[in-house]
Amino acid sequence: MASLCTACGFGIDRDPATLILAIEGPPITFDPRGPTNAVTARIQQLIFNTLVQKDERFELVPDLADSWTSADDATRFTFELRRGVQFHDGRELTSADVVHTFSSLIAPEFDSPKRSAFARLERIVARGRYTVEFHCRESYRSLPLDLIAVGIIPDGSGSTIGDHPVGTGPYRFVRYLENQEVDLEGFPDAFRNAPRQRRLQVRIVRDPTTLGLELLSGQVDLAVNTQLSPDFVEEQRRRESLAVSISDGASLEYLGINMTDPILSDVRVRRAISLAVDRRTIIDALLRGEARPASGVLPPGHWALDPALRPDEYRPEEARALLDQAGWPDPDGAGPLPRLRLTLKTSSAEQSRQIATILQEEMRLIGIDLELVSLEFQTYLGDINRGNFQLFYLRIVGANQFPEIFRAAFGSLSIPGDPTIPDRRRTGFLNRARYRNPNLDRLIEAAENAEDRDLRIATLQEIQRTLWQDLPWVCLWYPANVAVMDHDVENVQIPPSGDFFFISQIELRPGS
Repeated sequence: MASLCTACGFGIDRDPATLILAIEGPPITFDPRGPTNAVTARIQQLIFNTLVQKDERFELVPDLADSWTSADDATRFTFELRRGVQFHDGRELTSADVVHTFSSLIAPEFDSPKRSAFARLERIVARGRYTVEFHCRESYRSLPLDLIAVGIIPDGSGSTIGDHPVGTGPYRFVRYLENQEVDLEGFPDAFRNAPRQRRLQVRIVRDPTTLGLELLSGQVDLAVNTQLSPDFVEEQRRRESLAVSISDGASLEYLGINMTDPILSDVRVRRAISLAVDRRTIIDALLRGEARPASGVLPPGHWALDPALRPDEYRPEEARALLDQAGWPDPDGAGPLPRLRLTLKTSSAEQSRQIATILQEEMRLIGIDLELVSLEFQTYLGDINRGNFQLFYLRIVGANQFPEIFRAAFGSLSIPGDPTIPDRRRTGFLNRARYRNPNLDRLIEAAENAEDRDLRIATLQEIQRTLWQDLPWVCLWYPANVAVMDHDVENVQIPPSGDFFFISQIELRPGS
């Protein structure tokens, strides 16, 4: 790759005040009330602020709100706003902007997946210039947490906010060249700190090989948590062609299991699959150490994590014994015939297919013939949302940082595409495993309604133990945060969440 760069003769005329950051796909929208994915959310973090945010232990902390209180029954919340915060167009942020943001979001005519998340929110009322009240139809203790997903827009903003966003964040929107780049400039009046670069260009580079070439040639300064292969990252670290930063991350990669499948409905089969995965060897050999074995859904360091949980160790003999107990004996001893056959679906991304191939061999060693099917991502996502799978491999980014993941991904009313769940009762769309456990539903309800923090933590830990025992997901590992950058890029300090708030504090060494 390095020789290719030399042959191409790259010599680009660079503005030394512009940081060029690569991402792998375009944002869906710039409207913070609209649909989102990881790329969209992180671009919006550069432009907008939210009422509250999270710290490194995933605790709620103030952002645009200085403080907040709630009624005992959690049906009313009062937020006191910071004073003197400016939008990019010079207007001061007031309660009217917060009212507009959320009133328009929950309006029946507004089409966004986020609207259903706020189904319990009834109305938002300004109580003076800097005080806002949120009134809920029923107890809604998770409201402050849900507010993290929605940046505040100016009062009166219409549909054009999705094309020309105006926020209070560290960067001001300049232009978007569709599927090419987002151009931003530092906002000197940002209420926290002005960015240390005058301009930020967010370049969309879909292909990992192309991204590697652009990093090596200097056309891109920085790539964070992209699909650059671990081998490429390790090579650049070893050769010192590029600077590399690897730190603990909070995302989760896992195997989703179809709990309605006749074979996989037996927990002994699910546990056998988990015990057959040699997590440590995959992390060391394929991922080059860029991950940690996962003990559960919540990330390490989380305030509610059950410290007693441990990742399953690699124990193939025990896995084979469990398959025997489940009624799947080895039909021919050391011969080639499998005990049973399963199908694993993945996206067509190279690393996903590589991991699937390793899992296929590990399953073969315990007598499971694992057929691999890789699909274009949207087709793949459609299949797993419809329950058209036995096993799937996926990474979850962001959602597992909050206890609300338990209702959204494991609640009985969160199964996507289930016609028996009325829209008014639906609590999420991430329960692709089609897992139903009335006791877990009760625990989730109890955790959400617990007023005492210690009781809430104890209940959340019981939820984690229940999921570890039932195994609707086989949790594999927490991928590291990986930044690959030019040597002139300094002060890259990625938080465990992988959020982009740190971008504004990056510095370009003079003369770069």
